Amino acid sequence: MARSTFGASLADYVVQPSDGLWAVASGATITFWDDPDTGTQYTDLLDAQGLPATQITADEYGAIPEFQGPDGVTGMWADAGADTRAWIEARSVTSGEQVTVSVRDWLNVRDYGAVGDNVTDDTAAIQAALAACPMGGIVYLPAGAYRTSAPLTIPPAVTLMGTHTNLMAVVGLVDPPCYIKPLASFAGASVITFLDQAEGGYSTISAEHRILNVMIDGSDLVDPGIDGILAKGNIQNVGLRDVTIRRVTGAGLNTQFNAGFFPYSWRLHRVMIDNCGWHGFAVQVMTDITMVDCQAIGNGANGFEINNAANSQMIGCRAEWNDNNGIHITGDWATGTGSGGMLLGDCSTDRNGHNGVLVDATGNPPIQIENLHTRRDGRNNGAGGGGYAGLHCNGATMPVLVGMVTCYPGVDDDGTQTNSPQYGARFTGCTYVSVTSGFLHANDAGWSDGGGNTILRRGPNIGERTGTTAAPVDAFAQPWAAAGNATFSGYFVTDAGQSNGAWNIFDGTADALRLGTPGGGIAIAEGTDARLGAATLAAGTATIANTSITATSRVFLTRQAPGGTLGHLSYTRDPGVGFTITSSDAGDTSTVEYLIVEPA
Repeated sequence: MARSTFGASLADYVVQPSDGLWAVASGATITFWDDPDTGTQYTDLLDAQGLPATQITADEYGAIPEFQGPDGVTGMWADAGADTRAWIEARSVTSGEQVTVSVRDWLNVRDYGAVGDNVTDDTAAIQAALAACPMGGIVYLPAGAYRTSAPLTIPPAVTLMGTHTNLMAVVGLVDPPCYIKPLASFAGASVITFLDQAEGGYSTISAEHRILNVMIDGSDLVDPGIDGILAKGNIQNVGLRDVTIRRVTGAGLNTQFNAGFFPYSWRLHRVMIDNCGWHGFAVQVMTDITMVDCQAIGNGANGFEINNAANSQMIGCRAEWNDNNGIHITGDWATGTGSGGMLLGDCSTDRNGHNGVLVDATGNPPIQIENLHTRRDGRNNGAGGGGYAGLHCNGATMPVLVGMVTCYPGVDDDGTQTNSPQYGARFTGCTYVSVTSGFLHANDAGWSDGGGNTILRRGPNIGERTGTTAAPVDAFAQPWAAAGNATFSGYFVTDAGQSNGAWNIFDGTADALRLGTPGGGIAIAEGTDARLGAATLAAGTATIANTSITATSRVFLTRQAPGGTLGHLSYTRDPGVGFTITSSDAGDTSTVEYLIVEPA
């Protein structure tokens, strides 16, 4: 065997926190042990001059000078008089004549005492590795089941990296043991915690944490409300990639307020949250978050609870089988220059208990939804109904702009339960909603205007169906609804040339209404209470019942077929009842045409 070299390296000391690293005080006396708490002290050391020593003294900068450890020992627990000891590894290992330089920024939790046997409590060992890791370094979890009894805290700019992320637990599906699995006796608010600068004791802002290829399996947790990952306060630029959190009793991911700040500017890629007790993703005032290919399935509340995520985006995310809404966009998104909206693109929902997507947020920035696919939401514990929809905007003051949206109803995969959702898209009490296109098939109605909307615009290319998928009832000829003005440059051409509603022409020119083709004309229907008709005078008078007459109606009279002794024609109005035509000669028996118009 041979002695290995320790010290004189930035990655070698772990006693007192500073900027996410650990250091010792200037001139501190350091002893070395084989155990993090008690154990046996190593006294067979050689100092920098090769002289025997039982302890080492830090230099004036708090650095550990170079020394050699006992024969055959490549790692020890350092004690500088603080509350805890810290792990220190040899910076080079001598084997015979060969010297191997170790990688100081890649720390294996097994080297710190972690076992990963699905039995041993590995909390202290994993936390020791995290504490020892320099900023920019990686704490590595080899394949195994690591049991924990208390939250693990990841320092700033440290990466926790595993080997494999199982997406979900299914009977008969391969489930390799590559995860952190809290014990039934676990005590704490979350399995993994990010601390802000104040709570973590860091000298700089808490930022740049990473979790890669890590799964949290909370299936043995007993206490309620334990989150998978919890972050409170000013915690910036966190990255999660290929992370699975399943069966914790609280939220899968929970970001919260602390000391006037919220976490922000996170990046989440391929994050799966499966069957957790509360929301899957509980995001509160998370500015600049990006979620790509994230999924929330089977959670006890909403899949995605997005409570103000200004300037953020969800791309290709899925919400399925959650007890409440699949995606809930809520909260006060503010009205000032610092506020901002959100983009949902290429997202999908299926079999959520309430709505696929519910928007009830307040504020002025826009929510943009593009290519939303909803399916079988509004399950409502199997009963369907409940007023739920694939897309539901309810009391939203934020402008909601929807590109393509589809809804497809159905029942459970085994054929049981009631066909749902009740509505494909439903809008109630909103300030401004615009839906450009879509195909909406639901049990009761594809499109539902629940009333109370200030502006609800429906584009021309939205198809509707009702009923079951096996026997749908088509309702394709639905109106294009656009409250407000529409401006067209050039010709506006319609196949039938029909409308149902008042037309207003506000052009001030003399020819504001122009029939531009020779032979063109105006046709007005005749009949009961019509604005055009004819009457034959008897003894010089004719009374016409017509409830369309008002006190200001103008009646234009034309003699169509003269009869008897002709006289001058006049009329008198009886508003809401009709009008009387009178000739100045009682012998007038002419047939008289009339046209009724109203002043603008």
